[in-house]
Amino acid sequence: MLRGKIDTPGTLTPAPITRPPPPSGEDTGIPSVEQPYATGERPPGIVFYRAKNSFWLPYHLLQRMEFEADQLKLVFATEDIVIRGRSLHPLYIELTRQTVSRIVEQGERYAALSEAGTLVSGIERSPHMDDPQQQQ
Repeated sequence: MLRGKIDTPGTLTPAPITRPPPPSGEDTGIPSVEQPYATGERPPGIVFYRAKNSFWLPYHLLQRMEFEADQLKLVFATEDIVIRGRSLHPLYIELTRQTVSRIVEQGERYAALSEAGTLVSGIERSPHMDDPQQQQ
């Protein structure tokens, strides 16, 4: 025999819905343009944030990188990514260590206001045309 209060029909109240907080140290929102890139401990890939969209590419598809003044080219197996900006060498070094978890396009407007060293003014994405999935 169970003891306790017997609920009558119509008196049940649902429990409030609560969301668990995100894991400590992890932000689930869209990053601000104030930080051009973020690093982490051995992330599986890079999230690229542009003005109106974002995309993710895994490190295991990264084949090579080319660094020039104000430009960094990442050659993945399926596409090329060109990052333009200023003082991109620190980003290049972190990419060679494979610790970059995200790169945020800050844009030209932010360039005029920012006094930060590294600035990502643009991210260009160009798929390889020999990939059958990219042609569709």
